[in-house]
Amino acid sequence: MYSVDQSSLVSAYGDFFGAWPWDHYATLTFARKPSNSTCIRHWHEFIDSLGRLTHGRVAWVRADERRWSGCTSPEIALHYHALLKYQHVPAAEDVAGLWKARAGDARVEIYNPGEGGAWYISKMFPYEGMNYDMGGLEYFARLPRSHLPMVQ
Repeated sequence: MYSVDQSSLVSAYGDFFGAWPWDHYATLTFARKPSNSTCIRHWHEFIDSLGRLTHGRVAWVRADERRWSGCTSPEIALHYHALLKYQHVPAAEDVAGLWKARAGDARVEIYNPGEGGAWYISKMFPYEGMNYDMGGLEYFARLPRSHLPMVQ
């Protein structure tokens, strides 16, 4: 359970991330227990390969979670949750295939703002030692305030 301050932090980050019209929500796991630096390398290679696949810019928010994902590899706790935005949107299965070829399993789905993915990404932010990454947001317009989802 969150304290009032932690709840406010999750809400604020969820509102901030929810301001972009994301294309995909992804859960990305690892097949083996790689080092932290190898995980980050896989991530950067994945983002680079998304740019090549889509022939355009990519924006992302990635939150690292160190609990079993329910996706695969229950013995490997680390997995990533990500919001992805593209200049040219690829099929979800193509995005999943890029991750699977490199690191582990992937569940990639079309982003639905009403399902709260922006807030789910934010759920780990109040915890010490939480890691995240974001990039490319400056290349994509935010939603007008009247179009922002009202999920909490």
